[in-house]
Amino acid sequence: MSALSYRMLNIGGLPTGLLGLEELFTELYDEGWLPTDEKLRDALVAGVRKHNFIPTPAVPEYAGALCMEYSRFFRLKGSGKAVVARDYGTWRGYPREQIPWFPAIAPELCNDCGACLETCAREVFERDENGHVWVAEPFLCLVGCCFCKSVCDPRAIRLPGQEILKNYREKM
Repeated sequence: MSALSYRMLNIGGLPTGLLGLEELFTELYDEGWLPTDEKLRDALVAGVRKHNFIPTPAVPEYAGALCMEYSRFFRLKGSGKAVVARDYGTWRGYPREQIPWFPAIAPELCNDCGACLETCAREVFERDENGHVWVAEPFLCLVGCCFCKSVCDPRAIRLPGQEILKNYREKM
């Protein structure tokens, strides 16, 4: 049995590692599922639950995040771009997924101006199908960087305090 892909998503403002997401998306795409299909949410949650635990109260948040990710996958795949599982690398010897440094957007404050999109060279942010800015790849964020926060006039972007990074000493 081959190893399943591993992907980190930002679900409900929390980093969440999921197994088998690339395989599930590819299967659904090959079967002809569209991001607008009425039953997609249920299919995504059921597919993710084959290899991951989803707490019942969190199903709506998971479903929403999975639908956004599948829409993104669908757009990339349809445009002919390669869609591959990310290797987020390490920071000071720690797997990047273990470092809780990533932006969060307060939707009630965000005016979708796109300043963060223009400033971030790491492709952390994207626009959804409605033009709203969202954090598409939280773990591509450069640890310690806060340029996106500094260019956000409505102050909609939140990042953890720099003090959390003191907990991560260089691994020998």
